[in-house]
Amino acid sequence: MTNGDSETTGWDFFVSYTQADRSWAEWIAWLLEEDGHQVLVQAWDFVPGTHWIQGMQDGTQHAERTIAVLSPEYLKSVYGGAEWQAAWAADPAGRLRKLLTVRVSDCERTGLLANVVGVDIFGVPEAKAKARVRSMVARALAGRAKPSSPPAFPESRAMPRETRFPGALPTVWNVPARNPHFTGRERDLKALAEGLTAGLPLTVHSIRGLGGVGKTQLAVEYANRHMSAYDLVWWVAAEKPALIPDQFARLAQRLGVETDVDPDTLRVSVHEALREVSGWLLVFDNADAVEQVRPWLPAVPLPPGIPGHVLVTTRRGGFSAIGRVHDLDVVESGEAVDLMRARVPAFPEVVAVQIAEELGRLPLALEQAAAYLDRTQMPPTEYLHLLRTRGRELYSRGQSAYRQETIATVWELSLERLMADSPPSVQLLDVCAYLAPEPIPLDLFTTHHDRLPEPLAAAARDPLSFSDAVAAVVDYSLARRTESGLQLHRLVQAALRSRHDSAVSDTSGMTS
Repeated sequence: MTNGDSETTGWDFFVSYTQADRSWAEWIAWLLEEDGHQVLVQAWDFVPGTHWIQGMQDGTQHAERTIAVLSPEYLKSVYGGAEWQAAWAADPAGRLRKLLTVRVSDCERTGLLANVVGVDIFGVPEAKAKARVRSMVARALAGRAKPSSPPAFPESRAMPRETRFPGALPTVWNVPARNPHFTGRERDLKALAEGLTAGLPLTVHSIRGLGGVGKTQLAVEYANRHMSAYDLVWWVAAEKPALIPDQFARLAQRLGVETDVDPDTLRVSVHEALREVSGWLLVFDNADAVEQVRPWLPAVPLPPGIPGHVLVTTRRGGFSAIGRVHDLDVVESGEAVDLMRARVPAFPEVVAVQIAEELGRLPLALEQAAAYLDRTQMPPTEYLHLLRTRGRELYSRGQSAYRQETIATVWELSLERLMADSPPSVQLLDVCAYLAPEPIPLDLFTTHHDRLPEPLAAAARDPLSFSDAVAAVVDYSLARRTESGLQLHRLVQAALRSRHDSAVSDTSGMTS
């Protein structure tokens, strides 16, 4: 047999298979040759004019190793049996690793084949199948199965898990700093705990809400309160999907998993390693779309008694496709007062209640107000007056220690994305910004479309298009749809008015 030459050559591998598994054999051969190995495979090398039986003999005699592609059909094949038996006879003790087996379907290896170590590549993603074949070949060539990176210290794996004292950090812990001023949210924390511990081995729970409502802080608080229930808690900043693989690579290092691999293999390897961790929690913070997060969610069945929990925080809709969704609203009046008093203990309650209502009890705004008062030592009554008379300027002053955004900027990215996706939706928001912060009847737009700007007017004339415009606004958590209509938070309205006024001012400056 030749590869374009007139003389017989040696091969690294001879792929033995039946015609029923030809596609598998070609896939394996292509992968091996892609890695620089010489491969003899009937589908490519037994061309017209060659002798088939002679080719089989060349493969079993001149190839360093035979890879048997195992399936029910192969195990019934007379010629397949002759090929793997020839390889086995040349190395019955297996010291030279002359015979390798790859199962491509569920079949029982009996007799001599039962003692030959091989791999299974059916029922798994292609990336994982590639990794298994390459690992098998590498170990066969090296003669050892030593990994390229050091294994994890045995106590970091769950074998049985020891009872951990309350408050003790998990073995693997990667969570942002806890907010010492976190206040309230007891019902929300209880709902999360009940949802995640509902009895399912793998549970995904999403926290959805308006920007600034406290989704991230709730997830951080949950992780800290329940840390003793997990051996591993890992935080993934999901706002930029391109950065997720790097964060999984750092997790892989902590798990003792090979990191110098492609993202697909890395993901599969981490998910497999999590099967050996007694209780883990992954948090994907500020995810923008289900499709960007779903591939990174473990999907492998977990062993009995080992819970795997996933928390996702998001402003967007659609996350019910991967699990339960908890809609997070603004805090109650009492909680709002407590939150501000955590930074300013001498806050008069009457004034605190009024400031909280002016700010719509939005946690980010409350923290921002408390931070400003703490830094400036301004009397709360003076702050309340400024809030009512110069709120637009005040919204950019003061900053939470746990957020870079302020009320003036927190919704900018969502508005920019919405403008790109649905210009009528942004116009809808702009109109709603100048109405009362109460539910706005949607027929106000559909029955008066002639008074609306384009393209909102065109959307309002068509029920389906208008429904799409409203849905986009709700999807970005910039408004809530109720039975009475569309409702915007008063600070979203203020931010929209400020944005509109700035645009008008810029236009006037250009034309003057």
